[in-house]
Amino acid sequence: MEDKKGDLQKPGIKRGVLGTWLVASYGIAANAPIAVATLYFVGLAGLVGGAMPLTVLLSYLIYATTLVVIYEWSKDIAASYGYVAMIKKGLNSSLAAFTVGYGYVYQYLISGAAGFGILGLASFIYLISPSIQSTMPWLWALIVVVVTAEITLIMWLGVKPGGVLNLIIGLISIVFLIITSLYLIIITGPKNTIYPFTAVPVNNDWALVLTAMIFGITTFGGATTPIGVAEEAKIPKKTLPKALLITFLLLGIGLILNSYAQTVVYGINNMFKYANLPDPMIIIYSKYFNPIVVGLLIFLVAFMFNSSALAFATSGSRMIFGMARDGVLYPGVFSKANHYGVPGNAIILTGITTGLVSLISGYILGPLEASIFLITFGSFYVALGHLFVAIGLISHKIKLRKANIVKHIVVPLISIGLYLAVIYFGTYPAPAFPLNIAVYAAWGVLLLHIVGYYILRTRNPEKIRHFGDYSL
Repeated sequence: MEDKKGDLQKPGIKRGVLGTWLVASYGIAANAPIAVATLYFVGLAGLVGGAMPLTVLLSYLIYATTLVVIYEWSKDIAASYGYVAMIKKGLNSSLAAFTVGYGYVYQYLISGAAGFGILGLASFIYLISPSIQSTMPWLWALIVVVVTAEITLIMWLGVKPGGVLNLIIGLISIVFLIITSLYLIIITGPKNTIYPFTAVPVNNDWALVLTAMIFGITTFGGATTPIGVAEEAKIPKKTLPKALLITFLLLGIGLILNSYAQTVVYGINNMFKYANLPDPMIIIYSKYFNPIVVGLLIFLVAFMFNSSALAFATSGSRMIFGMARDGVLYPGVFSKANHYGVPGNAIILTGITTGLVSLISGYILGPLEASIFLITFGSFYVALGHLFVAIGLISHKIKLRKANIVKHIVVPLISIGLYLAVIYFGTYPAPAFPLNIAVYAAWGVLLLHIVGYYILRTRNPEKIRHFGDYSL
């Protein structure tokens, strides 16, 4: 159901606020490339050592299948609850839209904003200097409170201020990554080699490389987050596709280049040792750059964690807004816009939820373990959401008899295979405690979604029947 009754009959938010680059800023911020280079590369190096650049490159190419799927959908769908609308239109199933599409809110609020953004920042501060944790063990909780209040305020003031802030810091971070990476490559001199882009560093163990890619694809997670602000974009169905391409191109250049630079300058055969360092990127930069550059690195990493929390929370608030507008699960009060043209009540709920999840999980597990736990929990719904939108794209295009063999059949099938593997290998064998609890909890919440759906359908079948139909 396109918005046939007119926007004036719907609770609204301010439209036409964001241009292409400001829409892209939310994807750059959510991905937080410089923070990924600082922390995610440690995990990748621990799996594949000197073949880390190969893994990053292949993960980028595989994630491109996801981007193609979302790119194709973005030309048809522009809705605050993007995954809900895509799944509903693709599969014509309110059940799938509710159980799977709505599940993506956990990626936005629990995994992205709380796990990666806020607790990631707290963990990074402690990793810089372990003495901080011993002298100020309460600092992480203060960071949670301050960052939660700050991002909530920025969201409250409108979608544009956050976009401008994200764009400035995001572009500076990517330029910083590119320039410093090129410098490291230059000083490496004759030691530069193609080997990091082959499986030679792991004795041609392609099974190991392919397994590591299941983790590696999360390196580019967040790249599709801008779909949450689609309704606030100028000419959404033209702006959003361009923004997705810009985001993905910039992320690829910065992260692939930096993965290679760190590998060759530290030593291909030393990358398993690299994985055991507390902050390897900072250690490398401290050796080859002056303290001003290192200080800028630390500042940019910290700020990008903050921007990531802001970007994910923004999309999460729009998911709540979209569902409340449909009259499903959330009361209508959460679909009301504030003075600045954004869903104020949904933003407040987002801030409270994100802050409480961060504090409670951090208190139980500690900020670092809690961060990993929440990311693991939310990643299940990322895989599930991408799986269903890929299936939906195939179904939708075939029904319309507009299917392009490559874009609408082959590429989505690759994406489907990838996310089936992620869900399977992420569940069996289950990771070690307490991460196994995160996986089991994700499956448990999915079952609760199914139960909740049938309860809601019994109480208000008409609203459920039209759930997910809204799009500009």
